[in-house]
Amino acid sequence: MLVGKAAVVFLVLVKLTYSAKILFFCPLPAISHQKVYRSVIEELAVKGHEIHVVTPNPVYNESIPNIVNYNISIMYDLVKQESNAFMLRWFLNKPNFISMIFRQVILSLGAGVALSEFPNFKEIQRLTSNHQTFDVCVIEWIFPGFAVYGYKFKCPMIGISSVGLQIPMLDTVGNPSYPVIAPDLDLPLTRSLDSLYERTWSLFWWVFTKLYSHYITLPLLDAKIKKYYGNDVPYIGDIQNNVSLILLNRNMIFHRNVPNVPAVIEFGGYKRTPIVENISPALKSFLDDSKRGVVFFSLGSSVPASLLQSHVTIIQEAFASLPFEFIWKWDQETMENKPKNVFVSKWIPQLMVLNHPNVKLFISQGGLQSTEEAIAAHKPIIGIPFHSDQTTNVDTCVHFGMGKMLDVKDLTVETLRSYILEVINNISYAENAAKFDALMKDQPQDGLEKAVWWIEYVIRHRGAKHLRSTAVDLPWWKYLMLDVFALILAIVLATVFIFYFILKFLFKFVSKLFKKKSTIKKKSE
Repeated sequence: MLVGKAAVVFLVLVKLTYSAKILFFCPLPAISHQKVYRSVIEELAVKGHEIHVVTPNPVYNESIPNIVNYNISIMYDLVKQESNAFMLRWFLNKPNFISMIFRQVILSLGAGVALSEFPNFKEIQRLTSNHQTFDVCVIEWIFPGFAVYGYKFKCPMIGISSVGLQIPMLDTVGNPSYPVIAPDLDLPLTRSLDSLYERTWSLFWWVFTKLYSHYITLPLLDAKIKKYYGNDVPYIGDIQNNVSLILLNRNMIFHRNVPNVPAVIEFGGYKRTPIVENISPALKSFLDDSKRGVVFFSLGSSVPASLLQSHVTIIQEAFASLPFEFIWKWDQETMENKPKNVFVSKWIPQLMVLNHPNVKLFISQGGLQSTEEAIAAHKPIIGIPFHSDQTTNVDTCVHFGMGKMLDVKDLTVETLRSYILEVINNISYAENAAKFDALMKDQPQDGLEKAVWWIEYVIRHRGAKHLRSTAVDLPWWKYLMLDVFALILAIVLATVFIFYFILKFLFKFVSKLFKKKSTIKKKSE
């Protein structure tokens, strides 16, 4: 009896202490994106899994020793090397259709450069030389070409994104992308797509991005992979389509309601653990000593202040004319003609600042992580969107009464000043942010727990092919039911022709009959 109980206890302990070996491959050099992945990584590590993380922003936490970092911060240098001021302005400014095409070209070329450079990185060499396989490979799906590492390590793959994803990335699991209901992530469209212009743009972009991905991006990446990873590697499009599932930092309340296949898991709206960050004594004093309230102004890590060169004086004048204190995340530690009520710094611990009770308003570019953090802190937003999903994010805040949108081309001292006064003095904006935060988090399972559960699900079942949508394997003409429409058209045309010939025959028959009767009548007369 005692032996049996001991065996049960042993099996339970073995189950509880099971540790999977997980590779997290998130190479995008953007701290805002990396913060989302870090939350998932640390949650997995706390559960006892052995996590190997390829990232340009390693975080060394001594309390979690089972995280092994592979520092590829050289990615920041690579981006600077491959870009210039003109390209940056085109890439980051609020796009039109032409600049969107330009951006797509830059992204595909950039992905090709990164894939060709990765085998030369010492940290990647350390990874590939010390490990043959993993239980699962979690890959940043913004650049699904890195799925080649999932193939190399012979393990199931999971895609993950700190935002939504472009249409071609979602196509890898056969997710529907009807352009009016589920437009592409990067289009600067309003939440509801009310205008004919927006719907037309969405349709044309849907066609373009699918064609560009299939005929340009994938062949380009495949050529790079064959050159730098070996000719024995299968076509990259086929490797990508073997992804088990995709984890998206989307929330069904904040984002558009769109249809998803079972292999798309949304974990947005997760509860953020308070982070204790170093805060300078000067900044702390500036926040604590404010009597009238603080406005936090930051355009995030991806929008340099150089994009606002022609508007800096306008912003300074607006800030100087108001009775509040302002914290301005700036590219440098000093600013020429800085108003007395403004604190500038290259680095601001954003989460700590937003949660400070004296902060009344957040002026932001509308990036998803910044917007989520503001909502979680119950702070209203004035959004000045530039690129990607920022327009839609800010429009969502406007739609739910949490803030206002200000286009950079409409930026004047009067408009900025009036917007700030309206949002701060009207308490409903902050109250709506608090209500919306509660609505986002009212879920049967916290988003972070959901993401971890699904990663462990793929590990338990060694993949999730049973979740694979048949849409992944359908040719485009079958997916669009062109054969069905062709059959229906053929039947309709055949029916029309049959009726036409029947009517033609009847007409001739009746004509002959009347003609015959007329002839007989004439003869009888």
